Amino acid sequence: MLEAINNPILHAIALNAKNLFRADWAGIALIFDEVQEVIASSGGRLGRYDRARSLAAHAILSPLEVLCLADAKEDGRFGANPFVRVDLIRYFVAAPIIDAQGYALGALCASSRFPRQVTDPDDLEKLQALAAQVAPTSSI
Repeated sequence: MLEAINNPILHAIALNAKNLFRADWAGIALIFDEVQEVIASSGGRLGRYDRARSLAAHAILSPLEVLCLADAKEDGRFGANPFVRVDLIRYFVAAPIIDAQGYALGALCASSRFPRQVTDPDDLEKLQALAAQVAPTSSI
């Protein structure tokens, strides 16, 4: 599953998500056990993070929906998150990555340091389409 780390195709998908939302960062995060593993990024750090700090972990709870937070600081679930507390993440959007069996493995995420207004539904659909490219590409 983690053999996809540093796959240039996945980095390109993350970059497309970053550009779609004019975001500061975008990445692909896999969620398992108590861990979030960022396997591709538009420029941020790859690596392993505690699932408890993961906004992407919330996205996989509703695998048919895109999680969209206009301002993560205003959402009670994320106020204590260290990335939100120091304003590294305010706007956050994540589309679940679904495997062939229908399981949510992680999410394609984009974030910005500043809150945003409501996101265009067409852009959310485009993010879902990008996320759908991840599972077959990465051999997850």
